[in-house]
Amino acid sequence: MVGFAPKLHAFLQKPTAIVLILWLALTLANLNKAYHIDDTFHLEAAAWIKDNPSLPMSGMINWNDDPTPLYTHNQPPLFFFTLALVSSFVGTSEIWLHLYLSAFTLLALICFYQLTVLLNVKRNIILLLLFGLSPALVVNQNLMTDIPILAILLASACLIIRAARDNPSRNYFFAALILGLGLLIKYSILPVVVVLLFIILLRKHYSQLGFVLIPLLILALWSVWNLIEFGSVHFLDRPKGEIHINRFWSFMACMGSVVIFTLPFIKGVFSRLPHKIITSLFIFILLLPFPVFLLNLFSPKGFDLLLNYFFIGNGFVIYIGVFYLFIPRLRKNFASYIQSPEFVILLYLGALSLFIALFAPFMATRHILLIIPFVLLFGGVYFDRATVWVNGISLSISIFLAVALGLSDYAYADYYRKMAEQISLPRNTTTWTRGHWGWQWYANKAGMRTFSTNNSQVKKDDYMVFPGDIPLQALNKKVKLTPVDKLWKQPDWYTFFSVSNYGSLYSNSMKIPPWSFSAKPIDTVYIYRVTLVQE
Repeated sequence: MVGFAPKLHAFLQKPTAIVLILWLALTLANLNKAYHIDDTFHLEAAAWIKDNPSLPMSGMINWNDDPTPLYTHNQPPLFFFTLALVSSFVGTSEIWLHLYLSAFTLLALICFYQLTVLLNVKRNIILLLLFGLSPALVVNQNLMTDIPILAILLASACLIIRAARDNPSRNYFFAALILGLGLLIKYSILPVVVVLLFIILLRKHYSQLGFVLIPLLILALWSVWNLIEFGSVHFLDRPKGEIHINRFWSFMACMGSVVIFTLPFIKGVFSRLPHKIITSLFIFILLLPFPVFLLNLFSPKGFDLLLNYFFIGNGFVIYIGVFYLFIPRLRKNFASYIQSPEFVILLYLGALSLFIALFAPFMATRHILLIIPFVLLFGGVYFDRATVWVNGISLSISIFLAVALGLSDYAYADYYRKMAEQISLPRNTTTWTRGHWGWQWYANKAGMRTFSTNNSQVKKDDYMVFPGDIPLQALNKKVKLTPVDKLWKQPDWYTFFSVSNYGSLYSNSMKIPPWSFSAKPIDTVYIYRVTLVQE
């Protein structure tokens, strides 16, 4: 035991140890989290694919008012296939499936660290901690596609950077292959395929251009499968968001709400100003929303709008910092710069930012999560130049927000699991449930039947149960309801950082910030009895 402490200390100084500790902490934080938001859709898609692997997009899922086929929704099914395979062995337990997802978290952490090495970042440990303890990463380890896509993006960036130094054929091949597989998980990988093409051309690796055909061939084969299965191409016919100026502001608000490591960026851009003034002003602005909320100086809607302005400003700081680094590098030696590893990171950052801001169906912190590692990597010089004190402030603030939002989102997801278990109604009656997200999964497990606006055969004296603040199926006008009861849970201290405003972390807007402050209950569950069904 005498030599244990020095050995432990030496182990903790190694990046490998930090990666493992971060992975363990992230895994434990998410291990038994209730299924949340789109998790239910993915689980139901996986259940269909398990029995119908040759017709993956033909399954019917009620995610609006009535069941609709998977091909009318947004995502291709490779991730659902993996869920179907894993759940065939371990079932649909939260613990086992979250453990499966954590493998992608580990891969993302490893690849991010490798990128800091490839970019010769001096203070790579602080970047690793900021990435691993990012609020966006902590809260978005749900059973969705974003963590696998994050791992794919970081792994492909590693391979593309290495292709400039060693064995280009092997590295380009595997980069193209995993990007192609990524396209079968989420189409937002497509701009990175363009980045791959652009980099090969800029490096004049013309003999390697054929590798770009790999992801395109995979997408083409998938499109042929679509034509055979349901007669159209899913990539072309899927739902798309409209381009509007408000999307830009929502994107900036979403970025600024979870990227709180901006102090080194501010100090880097405004390096001529006294550091004490910059730090004091930053902390003052950061703390200002607390007294504004507690003193009730604005209405709830007014406060949310004010908070969004804070977030937008913080988002602008990030991109101003990026441009402040980028422009001088172009002026010095453009020909040399475009061959550098940093330029690869810049292209990833720019391509993903533009694609998400313009084409994502909605803004969400899980979309911003895909951009954050490249912001950190490109802005690594700011952390290299900053003092230990400044980096410590940035890390402390980021960890605080990650814990606050992580606890709140855990409670938010768990609320619907616990409420579904508490519903107790007379036996020998049919109980229908309206509402999607995690509630749909747990209500079904509790024996309730998912309501369909135009298809459900509702009868008099049936019951209808639904929460008030999630997407609900429209109620058929022929069905009349009488209130019986309503259930809610008193707010806790850890829900003060509120993420339960209609799933704001997972879809924000100018009126709904990604997170806010609240002393209200998470939601209310309403119980009604069917008193009339008109013919």
